[in-house]
Amino acid sequence: MFYSRQMAYRSPVGAVAQGQSVTLHLQLARRLGILQASIVVLDDAQGSRMEYPLEWEGLEGAYDCYKGEIPALPVGLYWYFFQLDGVDGRCYGGRQGREAILTDKPAAWQLSIYQKTYQTPDWIKGGLYYHIFVDRFCKEGDMPVREDACMHEDWYEQPEYLPDAEGVIRNRDFFGGTLRGITSKLRYLNSLGVTCLYLSPIFEAYSNHKYDTGNYMRIDPMFGTEQDFQILCQKAKTYGIRVVLDGVFNHTGSDSIYFNREGRYPHLGAYQSTESPYYKWYRFSEYPDRYESWWGIDTMPQVEENNPEYQEFICGRQGVVRKWLRAGASGWRLDVADELPDSFIEKVRIAAQAEKKDCLLIGEVWEDASNKVAYGKRRHYFEGKQLDSVMNYPLRSAILDFLLHKNAEGLAETMETICENYPPQVVHCLMNGLGTHDTPRLLTVLSGRELPKTRQQQAEFALDEQTRAMAEARVRQAIVLQMFLPGVPCVYYGDEAGLQGCGDPFNRGCYPWKQENRRLLAWYRKLGKLRKTLPVLKQGEYCTVLAENGCYIFKRSDQNGTLLVGVNLSENEISMPLERYYENCLSGHPSGDFRLPPGGSAVYYSAKPQESNTGYFCNNIK
Repeated sequence: MFYSRQMAYRSPVGAVAQGQSVTLHLQLARRLGILQASIVVLDDAQGSRMEYPLEWEGLEGAYDCYKGEIPALPVGLYWYFFQLDGVDGRCYGGRQGREAILTDKPAAWQLSIYQKTYQTPDWIKGGLYYHIFVDRFCKEGDMPVREDACMHEDWYEQPEYLPDAEGVIRNRDFFGGTLRGITSKLRYLNSLGVTCLYLSPIFEAYSNHKYDTGNYMRIDPMFGTEQDFQILCQKAKTYGIRVVLDGVFNHTGSDSIYFNREGRYPHLGAYQSTESPYYKWYRFSEYPDRYESWWGIDTMPQVEENNPEYQEFICGRQGVVRKWLRAGASGWRLDVADELPDSFIEKVRIAAQAEKKDCLLIGEVWEDASNKVAYGKRRHYFEGKQLDSVMNYPLRSAILDFLLHKNAEGLAETMETICENYPPQVVHCLMNGLGTHDTPRLLTVLSGRELPKTRQQQAEFALDEQTRAMAEARVRQAIVLQMFLPGVPCVYYGDEAGLQGCGDPFNRGCYPWKQENRRLLAWYRKLGKLRKTLPVLKQGEYCTVLAENGCYIFKRSDQNGTLLVGVNLSENEISMPLERYYENCLSGHPSGDFRLPPGGSAVYYSAKPQESNTGYFCNNIK
């Protein structure tokens, strides 16, 4: 027997700091006739194999007990399994979910080792992100409208979704959201418990989404001015709210100072001349019309991030990263981090921390970022030289799968894997979103309906009253999980108000001011305020209590206290006696039992300090 997520078998559990050894305990049935056992460790980067002995400690019932140690290893990614030699020959102990199995082809456990000095910003831990697509959040102030922009007169109508006469979707329709609009809603955002605004790109660009940057050094005039941005950051600070910007550094716009394919800028762009100072920023295969672009979209030419001039422009003392931190930003989210070289991300981190020591650096990564292979190369996001954390898409998928298909086991496995593979300081900064500008709206997804494929069908798609009520109940359950699982919840603007919508652009509709779903909004506010009263959410350890038959219960605990949270999708009430009184946080009453009604959720808290850590699943509540 071996459970990598329990302290009785592995100490410490999870990713470990450089210089720390790992002790393993293994139990083997005596009937197997094992004569010798060892730990095999594989160095992922070097491809080398190391072997460390397991010493026999004695018998425990019908089991031989072994103990071994993986010594302190250099920073990096490693894999380990057990090699067993017995009377019947050699076999191996490998991973199968939480447990171990005997096999001739072992699946290895992961061991992540990070720099001892690796720190992430404390200010975001226990907080709450709010993701704003700037053009669609709130109008305030009379901003200049670009001549070729299409401005909607009706704030509540759908975004433009059909291609033009040339068959091209231009993304040039605007609703008029501004930075001043965001500033005007800071009191509202504070009422949700928000502590950090994550803004979609705000720099000058042709499109409404601004991922086709035209000028990194200038706020898009339709959004406001640099002074408007500074005022937003200053006033947000008075509410305890910080601002994180979207850094789109893998590509620029074709309509930009740097490329200037359309000739709108007075500067000599890379498309116009090989003598342009920006020419070497791009990769041309047949000048000027054939060049590398992001996913083949010719309005987003890719840059050469290893070009020294480009790196200085982004990361230098007067570069983009430091300029906007000086202006008031507290961090950056790196768009398509998988497509940025390791060395470039490292330089961004150095620049950011040189300007603000507690700058937050989040990466857009859709999979397990601790062992991600992108374009044939293993990434090293969490070793201490690159990211503070990432967008937690794996958790989003697991929560939605649980609510739609009652897969509690899958949700527990996802959460335990994250805790096992990611450094703890990374886990506590994770951006736990259930919707973004790249996914359908949360309410729409949780309807369980199959989403239409064509844009015309998506434009006409809407939930009937009965389906919407069912989806809303699921959203309430989803928010309980999002708000209290490890990491920092991220609310996508308008989800709290009940916005619907399929994919882009229907997931980017305008915030429905004065038309909000009041029940849903009140639930978000209730849980957002509750978060601020629970210090255990900052860095409390996670433990699965129950994950079966459509019921999921977990525990968070630290020296401040213990939090018990559950969602029950079954038709039966779950009741467990507690060894001491907890406060039922949703009702405000103390209780000696943990009760989880069918189809319901529960949040209980005790201020009694935690006992000893046992690992990531425990099957008990104390």
